[in-house]
Amino acid sequence: MKEVLLLGDSLRMGYEPIVRTLLEGKANVSGPEENGRWAGYTLNSFRFWIPGLPKPDIIHWNNGLWDLGDDYGLGRPFSLPEEYESALERMVLVIKKLFPEAQIIMATTMPTDNPDTSGIIAYNDILKGVAARYNIPVNDLFPLIDGNTDKYVGPDHIHFNEAGFNLVAQKVAKEIEKYL
Repeated sequence: MKEVLLLGDSLRMGYEPIVRTLLEGKANVSGPEENGRWAGYTLNSFRFWIPGLPKPDIIHWNNGLWDLGDDYGLGRPFSLPEEYESALERMVLVIKKLFPEAQIIMATTMPTDNPDTSGIIAYNDILKGVAARYNIPVNDLFPLIDGNTDKYVGPDHIHFNEAGFNLVAQKVAKEIEKYL
């Protein structure tokens, strides 16, 4: 049975158990117990997580919301666009070095209930550019939630409600199934 590794932020942590159930009997699904936060954090932490996880055949990963966040009110994203791109590219190179046979799937960042999605769209374009350079498929999760945040985003304005996590998990599982 194939080993699937899910990487990403707290949204990944929310859909991971559902994906595990959806792929039960088809693949073993795992992920770090820790929140991957922003792309640079996932890149740095990956080396610490790997020894405790099975060798992956498929890696589905997304970071982005933390990268876009302005938690300190500086008027700029936590990760500037060039930093985000660099972290994504370096993560691809690390995965390819450590697991050359693994299928990588990069996933786009999904909207929150903030009606201005221009930053997310711009960072998703960066992700798509990195994916194209390395011939990596993109699981475009953005359209699932875009225009439907009132239906899928929970009361904290970022994480999804049960219906939202189920919807995203179904799309993630369907994308992974292409490589099983």
